[in-house]
Amino acid sequence: ATIGSLALRHKEHGKAILVFVRTIDDVAVVTKTLEKANAKYELLTGTIRGKERDELTNRPIFRRFLSSSTGHTQDGTVYLVCTSAGEVGIDISADHMVSDLTPLDSMAQRFGRVNRRGGGKAEIDVVYESEPDPKRKDDALERARWATLPLLRSLPP
Repeated sequence: ATIGSLALRHKEHGKAILVFVRTIDDVAVVTKTLEKANAKYELLTGTIRGKERDELTNRPIFRRFLSSSTGHTQDGTVYLVCTSAGEVGIDISADHMVSDLTPLDSMAQRFGRVNRRGGGKAEIDVVYESEPDPKRKDDALERARWATLPLLRSLPP
């Protein structure tokens, strides 16, 4: 819900906002938050069939994320809610991004989907829990996620 709320901060700015989360359950929470605010959004997840994914480029909301469309404000703010399916193999660019915490390689891919052509000042919000889940301390993905946080904090603002 925090990720959805942070994304909605840009609702009146007429921008293309990219939202990344790791799980389909998180996608559902974010989209519910966006729906309550009557926000326009499209989904890009690994659960989308090939035919549906191919048809995305014909949809007006998704077209705003194509590199040639970034920065256009005439149609209001739009959101693209993605899982890792939006990290590679697709040339999209957003004005701003809100993301959960992921391992560094995944985070770098996500960062690469924001302001790809240097068309303005981009904001990136990374949302994470207050501390690691002690029940998952032996999980490699969880350790990699939390190893990313100090690296992100060391970046200049």
